[in-house]
Amino acid sequence: MMKTLSPDIVKTLPLFAGLPEQDKDILLKAGSTRHFARGEHLFLHGDSIAHFYIICRGTIQLFRENPDGHEKTIDVRIAGQTICKTEILGAALVHQVNAMATDDVVVLEFPMTWLMDNAKKNSVFALNLLSAISRYALEAEIEAEHLATMSATQLVACFLQRICILHDFNPAGFELPYSKTLIASRLGMELETFSRTLSKLKEQGITVKGTHVIIHDLGAIERYVCAHCSVAQDCQTHKILGEKPAVRKII
Repeated sequence: MMKTLSPDIVKTLPLFAGLPEQDKDILLKAGSTRHFARGEHLFLHGDSIAHFYIICRGTIQLFRENPDGHEKTIDVRIAGQTICKTEILGAALVHQVNAMATDDVVVLEFPMTWLMDNAKKNSVFALNLLSAISRYALEAEIEAEHLATMSATQLVACFLQRICILHDFNPAGFELPYSKTLIASRLGMELETFSRTLSKLKEQGITVKGTHVIIHDLGAIERYVCAHCSVAQDCQTHKILGEKPAVRKII
């Protein structure tokens, strides 16, 4: 079932951490609810930056197009995440990516000046923004390292673990929340390479049939993927999965 954020849940997002309830209410009053159907663009590469977004429902693909028309997915954002904070605070004038709804999407849309003005006036809000940008930069560094040091099979296994945490899925059985085409693009792979990689995962303790995924042995995945990652001990995905009850092995 698709996750939807109510106004009360929006207030619990990291962006508003540490703020009095009254301040949260004032901040959120400036937002307008917008709906986007599947395939509809929030904005296009080169458009003037005008808004900041909080995703309340659905999935948004951030991507660029090569001169030959091929898409490169930069990121996939889901309910609870935001769009445009880095571009706005970086003083960019136009969008550097396209943003498209991959299913029915609901966002809270704020004027660009809302983000900048509140960052100037409210030190707690500003620190939350800086923390979010810092996390994004660190994730980009880790991803670059993974692309340079891991095999395609390791990259996909790592991604499937992250999906479990992002969407609060049970590793013992879940449905892929995005299309295989989108996942392949996000991982920088051709769809054919991604499909071949899925068939190899069974050797590492993961079975994929259609869109259904079963992680049979978290310990095996840890040895195959996490043992080759320089930040495994600080990785939230690694820590949270390590705290889950052992997934049974299917022979």
